[in-house]
Amino acid sequence: MNFNFTRFTKAQFYFGFVLSLTFCLNAQQSIQPCNTYAAMEAYFKDHPEARARYESEQDKFKVEYEKAIAFRDAQRSAAAFVYTVPVVFHILHTGGPENISDQLCINALAQVNKDYAKAGTDVNSIAQPFQNRYINSDIVFQLAHKDPNGNCTSGIVHRYDSRTDWTQSNTNNYNGITWNPTKYLNIIIVKNIIPQGSVVGGGIIVGYTYKPGTWSAGASQDAIVYNYGFLSGLDARSLSHEIGHWFNLSHTFGNTNNPGVTCGDDGLYDTPPTKGNFSSCPSSISGNACAVSGNTVWAAGQQNVENIMDYSSCPKNFTMDQTTAMRTALASAISNRQNLWQNANLIATDVANTTPCAPIAEYYSINSSYTVCAGGSLSFKDYSYNGPVTSYNWSGDLGAFASAPNNSVTIVTFPTIGVCNLSLTVGNAQGSTTKVRQIQVMDASPGIVAPHTEGFESIGLPTGWALINKNLGSVTWEQTWDAAYEGGASYFINGSTAGGAQEDALITPVIDVQANADKSFNLATAYAQKTSSHNDILKIEGSKDCGGTWQNIASLSASQMQLNSGGITAISYTPAFTEEWKVWNLDGYPGWSNFVNSPNVMVRFTFIEGTAGMGNNIYIDAINLFGGKPLGINTLGTASRIYVAPNPVRDVAKLYYNLQEPAQVSIQVQDLSGKLIYANATESQAAGNFIFDVPVQGLKSGLYLVNLKIDGFTHTRKILIP
Repeated sequence: MNFNFTRFTKAQFYFGFVLSLTFCLNAQQSIQPCNTYAAMEAYFKDHPEARARYESEQDKFKVEYEKAIAFRDAQRSAAAFVYTVPVVFHILHTGGPENISDQLCINALAQVNKDYAKAGTDVNSIAQPFQNRYINSDIVFQLAHKDPNGNCTSGIVHRYDSRTDWTQSNTNNYNGITWNPTKYLNIIIVKNIIPQGSVVGGGIIVGYTYKPGTWSAGASQDAIVYNYGFLSGLDARSLSHEIGHWFNLSHTFGNTNNPGVTCGDDGLYDTPPTKGNFSSCPSSISGNACAVSGNTVWAAGQQNVENIMDYSSCPKNFTMDQTTAMRTALASAISNRQNLWQNANLIATDVANTTPCAPIAEYYSINSSYTVCAGGSLSFKDYSYNGPVTSYNWSGDLGAFASAPNNSVTIVTFPTIGVCNLSLTVGNAQGSTTKVRQIQVMDASPGIVAPHTEGFESIGLPTGWALINKNLGSVTWEQTWDAAYEGGASYFINGSTAGGAQEDALITPVIDVQANADKSFNLATAYAQKTSSHNDILKIEGSKDCGGTWQNIASLSASQMQLNSGGITAISYTPAFTEEWKVWNLDGYPGWSNFVNSPNVMVRFTFIEGTAGMGNNIYIDAINLFGGKPLGINTLGTASRIYVAPNPVRDVAKLYYNLQEPAQVSIQVQDLSGKLIYANATESQAAGNFIFDVPVQGLKSGLYLVNLKIDGFTHTRKILIP
């Protein structure tokens, strides 16, 4: 099976719909109407056991469908059972236009219900015989009004989340977002779907899902992911299309994303085999029809151009057999779709309730900062959801005061050093809720006032430094002893497991740049780019108000960082040689000039994983503040050939090192928790070769660190006791 992507220009308009004005696109951009089969194939490629499960479940579906066809006429002679499906929209946003209104979701669901009820205004224009084959499916979609914990919900959740730049390849993206898919149809609304494979770097994916049986029942990935720009008016028929897949329908041209290529079939009786149509609306007998003999449902060479499961520009209908197939999926135990419409679940999800809920309070800093100097101010904006907000109240301790305490947007001033608890309370007639965030109000006095080097040799984050994991994911900056430009440790991000557009920052303490005559700043990085299209960035910014606002100093691109470092490789990268590290002098960038005369500067190093996600690793080390030259030049010249042998060690370990000039030397041994096991006094040593017996007798099995301090700088080596 071929699961390639389809591409076409905006001028061809997917489904022929006029896009909303909020979704204006460059005419050269392309659109991929549906990426379901590409997503499924990518998952199956890495999980052959899932493919086997899916194929087995499809065999069961076929049997269930055949039985449903055999009894359908008798079932339709009586009042049909109505399947009601509870729905929840999860809107992921970062404060942009992708944070769509509740009404847009409500209107889109209304259009979906029309499509499934044969209630559209255009049904009488459907070509025969397919007009007569289009029936009310008796499938109804209703917003849930209770969440999985039994709390009141509007069925539309607004979530401030950078995963709105959705990476299809990262199937962990769903975690923490979707509700139990055996109880709810989850529709995740995002700003952008970043594909796997051939569409990287171009095009817009409208939506995708996984057909029943792809994942085990209850898996968080059993959901629809959908682009926010395709919900207005008849654009919502794209959502009807994806729900069709969620109910196990195939494209009319078969299990592929490529129409117009070869004759395909969806396996249903009254949808003729076809090549499929691509942003066009030809007559029902055309070059894309496929002749079939011995079937009386359609004329020879006829195709259902207007079928919602095609890619044509005039979708209007499902067929009777498609309806039977969807109802079969709802009655099936496969992926436990049969639980959705059970009366107990409809009561648990409270679909019949129309009473508004109390709003859920939420707010964010307008510039994504939650630190500020004492006496400084930050701007905040309300992002509450779940019900209409009729009242606002901003308040804070430590003397914090809001300029507009009863508005949705306000400026808050923080006069007192410490951790301020800033609250927003929102309410309506149904009740109120409060969101509290902690704001770090800092002393603007510098923590670094003299030339300083940071090699990350001590256990844990250095004193005064901060780490921001913006995405709250499991991957962020962490200390590693696997590689270093100087010494034994550095900080790194395992980009090979990071999701697309993930952001993580390391932040220095306040630095007095003005008092340092040299005013230079440099650091060392090691990085490998997974592919030439991975667009990772290391963004370096400065702040003069304790992190209240940030200004750009330098943005190091993936191509810049990988050159003469780790290069381009899909293998998880660890630098093996000093030569793989690149030293960056920030005083060579124009942005640094904004900070050279400031007595209180913070510097932020933010690694932004490229939109494709799952890239490669980056390391940072040897932060040198005002040292006059890149860290490591002097220390590498002073000491060389530092190693411990034997390693691993059982009884006796020796530390070997060479001093090329006289120096002050001391040695420490500590475990990985930072506990000091041994330390000797600093002593003067002449140039030459030295051997030191490391005291390892009596130590338990594990890793230990030997710290060789030379003129105040630490060289760390690991030893293993098996």
